[in-house]
Amino acid sequence: MDRTIVKDIDSRQLRDYMERAKEGDFLLVDVREPKEYKQAHIPGAILIPLKEVETSITDYDVERDLIFYCRSGRRSRLAAHLVEDMGIPAKNIWNLSGGILSWRGEKLPDFPRIEAFSDKTKISEILMKAFEMEKGTRQFYLAASSYMADKALSKDITSLARLEVEHARVIFKHLKKERSDLGDFETLFETAPATVMEGGLSMEEAVKRISEMHGDYCINFGEFALEIELMAYDLYRNLSERAETKEAATAFLRLAEQEKTHARVVSRIIEKCMG
Repeated sequence: MDRTIVKDIDSRQLRDYMERAKEGDFLLVDVREPKEYKQAHIPGAILIPLKEVETSITDYDVERDLIFYCRSGRRSRLAAHLVEDMGIPAKNIWNLSGGILSWRGEKLPDFPRIEAFSDKTKISEILMKAFEMEKGTRQFYLAASSYMADKALSKDITSLARLEVEHARVIFKHLKKERSDLGDFETLFETAPATVMEGGLSMEEAVKRISEMHGDYCINFGEFALEIELMAYDLYRNLSERAETKEAATAFLRLAEQEKTHARVVSRIIEKCMG
């Protein structure tokens, strides 16, 4: 059986689908925290918090359409990809883009995407750009931690910065196989530019946005960080499909897996925000 691929569905499409579909044809899953679910949820949705998705989704009939949503579509995108990787026999796996905010017609923050690899054709160029993005994301997390009033959460965000350094080391290992003139990791990391983050976001714009966030800063930041990690995950998954050698494809898949691990760490920070 071919693997079911995650697709986005917007709020209008979901309403149309739910109006015409039979109740047994789909499972609508809210992956937020219980406190959020109690405050408001889409009628008919069951609650499976993100941290429980992999262990609990098979308690239900999964041989139908699975639809995941959260507040803004970021946590649910991770949930959908986790279920996708489980290889369960779902007919379709959908993520509600914009989450319950779009369902309720609320305005969503605009996080731009940039095609950072459009002029990169060699694997060495792609890996170098990915290396620079890891540094940019690390600098972003260090800057973001200073805006967090809760010291424990600030420490968690700083730990994300350390993960980016470790991820950069993995990329460096593969990059050295392509270029023997790079020298040592510490020197390259120190001199690499930090202007662009994972997924191609401008670090300057990203820092500006977190400094201007309103409302619950912890939740807003957490979902922003999750978006960043998932863009990187999506990038590496796509690069693995385009890779010209098995070794390169394996390298990109390993990087994608690590980005998914980073996303899990961010999801735990969001969970703490609701605690």
